[in-house]
Amino acid sequence: MRLAGVYLPALRFRAEKLLKARAVWVVALLILSIQAFVNERGGFDRFFRFYEEFGLTRSGVFSGKIWQLLSYGLLHGGMVHATTNALFVLLLGSTIEYVVGRGAVVKIMIAGILGGGIFHLLMAPNGADVRILVGWSGGCASLLLFIATVSPQSRMWPLPVSAQSLGMGVLLAELVLALVDPNLGLPGFSEIGKRLDGWGLGAWFSIAHACHFGGGLAGYFCGKWMLRPRITLDRLQRERARREAIEGKD
Repeated sequence: MRLAGVYLPALRFRAEKLLKARAVWVVALLILSIQAFVNERGGFDRFFRFYEEFGLTRSGVFSGKIWQLLSYGLLHGGMVHATTNALFVLLLGSTIEYVVGRGAVVKIMIAGILGGGIFHLLMAPNGADVRILVGWSGGCASLLLFIATVSPQSRMWPLPVSAQSLGMGVLLAELVLALVDPNLGLPGFSEIGKRLDGWGLGAWFSIAHACHFGGGLAGYFCGKWMLRPRITLDRLQRERARREAIEGKD
């Protein structure tokens, strides 16, 4: 029997996998709880000093507030922003936690947060802190690219595309959108951005594309690291036998 194009046993398996993914549930609930607390106490305007201290800015990091490279991920611009990221954490992270474990999925998300923060600082328009960067999006991008790297043929339900196609497409799109930001002032690229702005698409540049790209790149390298050749006792014994055979011929 099928439901929404998915066989019920497969749907049941996905639900069980999601319910057992404790690490990603902790992260998702932490994101939502912090945002609910901020909203209850008056929102961003009331907590502006708090956002300045723990959101990511170039001036903050350069003045010694290194913790911003991690803390910005737990803050969000609103409940919609927080809920979207929490859902991505649950849907993508539960699969990864099932395969590689709780510790690994947390490390992948942290790598994405760090990678996203670093690329945001490197590609901040005009070198200015126009906006305080907040959000777990870098961690979400790292989860997507990790799946695209270690399991490229996985189907990204409900989209009819493979993980590799979706992941690499998102990574390329985020890089291009980061580069064509008119405020970045890159020759040639900025002209494309100005044309997009003229077509009424200027809102695209209010999104932290560099952060998404950096987070995705971190997830890609995490996947490559996971797939690296491992040194095992069996492999060492085979290498030794091969060397001894060569030496014996000599």
